[in-house]
Amino acid sequence: MASELARLRSALQDLQSYELPANKCLIAIDKENHPNGVSNDANDNNDVDGHGGRDDYLKGNYPELLRRYKAARSAYVQRKTIEAFISSLRQYDPVTNTFPLPDNDNAADARAELARRQDEVLRAVSKTMEKVSEGADEVRMKWEQFCEKREELSQIVEGMERDERNRRLHGGGGDEFKRMDEESNWDDITEDDVALQEESLNELQQRKLELEHRLSTVRAQILDLDDDCHRAKRVVNEVRVKGGRQPLDWRGLISDGSEKTLNAGVVASIDQQLESELAEVEQKASELKKSCEFYDGIRELMDELGGVKILSSKSVSSASSDSVESPEKRQKLESESGFVLTLMLLGRHILEMTLSTSQTDKDGLRVLKAKITTPTTFPMPDALGNSTYAKHNEEAASLMETLHSVSLSNLSFSKIMSQKQSVEIKIPALDDLVTWSHSLESSSYGIRFILVETMARIRTLEARVVELSKLRQRYAAQVYDVDASSAQSGNAYGGAEQEVVCAINEGITVALRLGADCPLVPGSVYISEIFGVGGWDEDKLNELKSAISNKRCRGPLEVMQHMTDEICKRIREEGWVVPATPNLPRGKH
Repeated sequence: MASELARLRSALQDLQSYELPANKCLIAIDKENHPNGVSNDANDNNDVDGHGGRDDYLKGNYPELLRRYKAARSAYVQRKTIEAFISSLRQYDPVTNTFPLPDNDNAADARAELARRQDEVLRAVSKTMEKVSEGADEVRMKWEQFCEKREELSQIVEGMERDERNRRLHGGGGDEFKRMDEESNWDDITEDDVALQEESLNELQQRKLELEHRLSTVRAQILDLDDDCHRAKRVVNEVRVKGGRQPLDWRGLISDGSEKTLNAGVVASIDQQLESELAEVEQKASELKKSCEFYDGIRELMDELGGVKILSSKSVSSASSDSVESPEKRQKLESESGFVLTLMLLGRHILEMTLSTSQTDKDGLRVLKAKITTPTTFPMPDALGNSTYAKHNEEAASLMETLHSVSLSNLSFSKIMSQKQSVEIKIPALDDLVTWSHSLESSSYGIRFILVETMARIRTLEARVVELSKLRQRYAAQVYDVDASSAQSGNAYGGAEQEVVCAINEGITVALRLGADCPLVPGSVYISEIFGVGGWDEDKLNELKSAISNKRCRGPLEVMQHMTDEICKRIREEGWVVPATPNLPRGKH
């Protein structure tokens, strides 16, 4: 291998010593040799091929040729001059000692012949020079090819020498002789070497196929990415136009086949524009977040003030249609789907309303049912007639005895006091409200109606518990639940009506009927029965009843307060006297 490299290096050095001969050619004749003696000044400095003046060109490139040319020309002129002189001596006349006059016609013909021959020679020389120039061009082209091949060979030799040096460095100097032996026998190629080379060639071909497959895959991915990029650009511009902004200028991305040339300046401007818009959007988002927090606070405040707060909303499946025999009903159930709206009322009570979407209603919604999931009962305050309170209040004990005696002597009071005493007040069911909501124009009105009426019932019963508690603190009173039959006849839609029997120290016992809106609505309580013990005149009792009814009291406590005030007023102004001796009760017919 080393010897081969040495031979290659020697041959390369020989090739480096080669040089191209002068590639300029003579294309003109000296003006001194022109047949007509005319100076060719136009060609002295500018050659037709653009190579400069003839004399300068000859002096610079062919000094020996110019010298030989001038010597030959001088010898030729001298010889011709001698021949012409000898010819003229033959015509010398010794007698006259003169030469014959020259024949002008012959001289002119001779000059014309000479000019013709010189023109022929010049044309021949020009053709020859053209052929020489063409040959020189071919030689020049071959020389350039030769230089290229020589440069390639030089690079190959340098690469081989570099590989040889690396191999020697890695392999060490101990195997030099062995490598020289192998290099001397490298021409002995065996079949195993051929098989190994074929195997390597097959592996390289397989590798080439894999790389081509990967290249095609990458190109397909590039095309897909280009499509995605164009689609993303279009979507971005559409979103920007919808948002009232100008579309982005994507002309900075110049497409050249499957390759992309990125215009850094344009992309930088796009980035700057997007960053400014992003900062503006972030600022607007911050402002909207603050506004959202503000309005959330306002909404919570309104919920707290209004007493209604939405907790959740979830969809529910409609009732199973398999158990319905009628096809029309089954189709109606299948066409309806509902959801449950959970609300908190007055901060303590949970209301669940089931709404359904229906094609029969005008707005597509209707309330199916409503119920309160939290406890719906309010415990009644303890009566003042218990043993503990009676020990400290003999007056209250006597009033309770009065109530007992009245129940024995009056049939109406006996019926009232035979009812079950109230130990708790229960919020009525909301089925009546759901039924009434179906008669309204839209489901929104129905939902609003149910909410308003439910909160009114809750507030009414809470206020009634407080009212009855205060009533029992001031007067001897018993609270009774109205019989179911009486409730159905008076208020068939779940009104929480009750009756209260109350006695005062003036010897008067009153039966009060509490309406569904007591004690919030004026006139929601009225006197159903009044009875006086100890000699009260019935006309005076009727006057008291009429006077109290005209005042349209809200609750039993207000009724009893007005009654005691009215008795005191009548005693002071009209001279009424409270009976001290009880009269025997007279039965009613």
